[in-house]
Amino acid sequence: MLGPGGALSRVLPAYEARPPQLAMAAQVEHALARGRALVVEAGTGTGKTLAYLLPAARSGLKTVVSTATKTLQEQLAEKDVPLLRALGVDAKVAFLKGRQNYLCLLRFEQFLRNPTFSVREEAAVFDAIAAWAETTQTGDRAELSELPENLASWRDLSATADQCIGAKCAHYDRCFVFRMRQKAAEADVIVVNHHLFFADLALRTSSAGDTGAAVLPKYDAVVFDEAHAVEEVATEHFGAQLSSFRVGELARDALKSLQDHPDRVEALGLATRLLREGRDFFEVAAEAAPERQTDPGRSSRKGGGGPAVQGEGRWALLPGALRPAEAERQKLAEAIRALGAALSGTGDEQLALLERRCLGLNADLELFSETKRRPDLIHWAESRGGHLFLHASPIDVKGLLQDKLYDRIGPVVFTSATLAVGGQLEYFAQRIGLSDDSGPLFPLETHVLASPFDYQSNAALYLPREMPDPQDPAFVEAVAGELRALLPITSGRAFVLFTSLRNMRAVHGLLVDELPWQVLLQGDAPKGQLLKRFREKPSVLFASQSFWEGVDVPGEALSLVVIDKLPFASPAEPIVAARIDRLRAEGQDPFYRYQLPQAALALKQGFGRLIRSATDRGIVAVLDARMTRKGYGRVFIDSLPPCRMLRTADEVAELWSGRAACKGATGA
Repeated sequence: MLGPGGALSRVLPAYEARPPQLAMAAQVEHALARGRALVVEAGTGTGKTLAYLLPAARSGLKTVVSTATKTLQEQLAEKDVPLLRALGVDAKVAFLKGRQNYLCLLRFEQFLRNPTFSVREEAAVFDAIAAWAETTQTGDRAELSELPENLASWRDLSATADQCIGAKCAHYDRCFVFRMRQKAAEADVIVVNHHLFFADLALRTSSAGDTGAAVLPKYDAVVFDEAHAVEEVATEHFGAQLSSFRVGELARDALKSLQDHPDRVEALGLATRLLREGRDFFEVAAEAAPERQTDPGRSSRKGGGGPAVQGEGRWALLPGALRPAEAERQKLAEAIRALGAALSGTGDEQLALLERRCLGLNADLELFSETKRRPDLIHWAESRGGHLFLHASPIDVKGLLQDKLYDRIGPVVFTSATLAVGGQLEYFAQRIGLSDDSGPLFPLETHVLASPFDYQSNAALYLPREMPDPQDPAFVEAVAGELRALLPITSGRAFVLFTSLRNMRAVHGLLVDELPWQVLLQGDAPKGQLLKRFREKPSVLFASQSFWEGVDVPGEALSLVVIDKLPFASPAEPIVAARIDRLRAEGQDPFYRYQLPQAALALKQGFGRLIRSATDRGIVAVLDARMTRKGYGRVFIDSLPPCRMLRTADEVAELWSGRAACKGATGA
């Protein structure tokens, strides 16, 4: 079907035989048939989506395909599944997103009775939502293309798992989530994203075992695309998160539901009290923030109505950090317990659901008791969007994946263009619990398939001979100097990617007034708008982490990718710090076992922004002298696609002008 003369060659006008695609399809087919675990790196241009989708659809197994983002889900829906149909494969494919993407008819009805807009501007878009609600067949908010991404009121129009009363809802027969769930139950292949997959997995394998609230039906196999993101997403969903927002949401939902039960005077009073006092614990907890995070202008934790933390940031909650807030924690736990008790015994399903939420919230709150800390969890805090979030995250997910996933299904496939470090897959397999120092823990196959793209001819890696150390105060000015030399060579058309927002803003400030091309800065507009402007005319985009992966700009619009520093994760990041400490305690070298391979994979992601098609050409510049001055720099170089290495801007200019002349001569 995929090889020369096969079905794909007949339905795809621009068909070219891709031996790596055929090899990968055979490997996936073998893993699904034999119940194996498969880890396969498939370089950009392999055609890996069809290479796993085709054997999955023909396997006879109910297979979940999990992608990194909703954007990739939509790509499968618009491009790859129609191609599958054109090949004559009639497997049923369903697409599922998280519950928060779908309109909840019950909560919409409640909202109509008592609208609660956080800002006046949101009321202006509600008429469009109401009109759409009358006609939509899917309830998917993505149909409302003009709907603001951060519409606060949407939380009141959708339902999380612990807000949904399921089959007892008056709108159950019309419910969009359960319609999607029914389609998934009938499908051969179910396409989801990693966040939905792990939220569902954590829910269905929790101690409560609430499989009724899960979204996915029982499945036989899983294929993880963009699998390099699996560890991070699994860490998020196998932990617990607390915030004043979560407590307030419980109180507000209780007050709404109790409007139909005016006789529940005690519960109404407790919910009102919880809404008023639910922040106290978080405001005292905020005082555990490092000095650079706290707001010196606020002397009273009661003032202002929010945790006394300014800006965005994360910090570890070391043993004893929350001891000053223990009295407030116990007071909050008692208030939640009392509300749960006051909500019980009514026979009303919505109130019973709220009672279960009280139990779940108190269980998570107990994790932050100083006397009941679990050694397998990292406790940390985050200031974001004006709220304080407290997290208890697993130090690693190896055992959790073994227990909750590998032991419960048969075959599992992990694939991405960036899994191998120095050409080897051992690091990735170890991080996700498929192997340890002694070898595979399950029947495991690994393959590294090179990209069919000609990087040797079409790409070059520029490593300048002279650059100060990234910690040197002169580094920012040196980066600006290199950009002054490089950007005219490609007439802009560049991503300049930074490992920190501070350096991004500093270099942008030095150059914005002197560059002759359109200059774009991450944060000045939504990501989609920035990419649209970038593609429209020659531009230079200054960006950081969110543009390192999942961004696709094929063609000459992107000809230069500049990376300021090797993307080592900050050792001050709480989860990173805990993993470093764990490895050190085990007698291992955390730099070579964790920090270095993580950074090598991150650099590979940044490099991957450049060549997105067989005809793309360009330069990647890494302005970090450690690539050539440190022995470990070889790990980074060996992890990238093989291409020419350049050491001066003159060499870059010479190569680029020669290539441009060649393109002109051929009429390209």
